Amino acid sequence: MRSFEIINHIINDPKYKNLKAAKEARNLLNLLGVAKSKLIKFSYQKDGILFIAVTHPLAKFELNHDSIKFQIKNLLNTYISNNPNSALQPINSVVIFITKLKNFQEVSPQQKPIFIERSDGLFKNSAKDEQIHALFEKLRESVNANR
Repeated sequence: MRSFEIINHIINDPKYKNLKAAKEARNLLNLLGVAKSKLIKFSYQKDGILFIAVTHPLAKFELNHDSIKFQIKNLLNTYISNNPNSALQPINSVVIFITKLKNFQEVSPQQKPIFIERSDGLFKNSAKDEQIHALFEKLRESVNANR
């Protein structure tokens, strides 16, 4: 068996009707055009409402226009009326929401320095002021730590 045959067999199983509905909804949303379909992360249907997830506030702003929502509702309801075996149900409204963005990974503290320290930290500290003397000693410690 080929992989697409296995996937079609799983999708057509009644236990996975939500999976079939999600696949059909994704294929329908791809008909909106490349620019709009790339804004959509995923979608699902519940109680006559189509929920569309996007990852950026500007994508929500772009898809939240009444004309786009009407186009999505019209496209979906036309598809359902022409395909009686569809797992999708007629929708009354479209809700667009923003999913969480990925958090940036924290840099580990054991990271190698970007540059090679040329100083060896052996310099004479002849500062008279105590604060300046302490700052030079702190500088000496950081130079020795980066070696």
